[in-house]
Amino acid sequence: MTATNDHRPFPFEQRCANVLDELRGTGEFDVSEARFAEIPRYLDDPDFVYGSLSEDYGLPLSPAVRGYFFRYDEIKAHWRSLNPNSDLVGEFRLSHIYSGRRMSYIWEGTNDQERELYQQLLIFDDTPQTGTGRMAMMRTPRGTTDPEIWYFDMHDGAMEMDLDYGAYLDTLLATKGTIGWQYLFCDKGMGDQGFDPIAQELKEMLEVFPRLFPDHDYSNLRARLRERV
Repeated sequence: MTATNDHRPFPFEQRCANVLDELRGTGEFDVSEARFAEIPRYLDDPDFVYGSLSEDYGLPLSPAVRGYFFRYDEIKAHWRSLNPNSDLVGEFRLSHIYSGRRMSYIWEGTNDQERELYQQLLIFDDTPQTGTGRMAMMRTPRGTTDPEIWYFDMHDGAMEMDLDYGAYLDTLLATKGTIGWQYLFCDKGMGDQGFDPIAQELKEMLEVFPRLFPDHDYSNLRARLRERV
């Protein structure tokens, strides 16, 4: 889906449309999916959505979160490099803020502390096509205005990330969902030997993407990668 006039009241939608166009337009990726899903009935109105989240679920989310509103049930992309010598691959599936699933629906947790945490984690980005089992979540106990952002993988479990919701989405668009970019904002993972392939892919991303997508700033990601490898 390309940018259209109906995105203008919702700036984040326009930014997503631009990124999907960037993916399709490089000529260097096999893009198997890059699209907006349907607009759910009633969930196209941010006043209704955020009013309901506040009144029914005790989540009076801040203007900083509300500025990233999108109407679609999902916004998703899946791609891989056409270079036969490259393993670079990316995927994201952003879920509407009102329709994300609780982590506890997928993983119950192994102890009381995990069970309590997983009941508070709302999934908003995952990778169903790649099948990595990794997902990003916002922590939403009652009263939350600016939720913590957590990342889950099968090896380390749930890890709090060093960014907020808006910064997560900004970075997702810059990285195009390159698998593993989230570890640049986690304390765990990148120092382990088993993460060497991810580190190499992130290094390749930061070599290739500034040429392909010069409108995005990758300096912070370069600095974080240097700190972790």
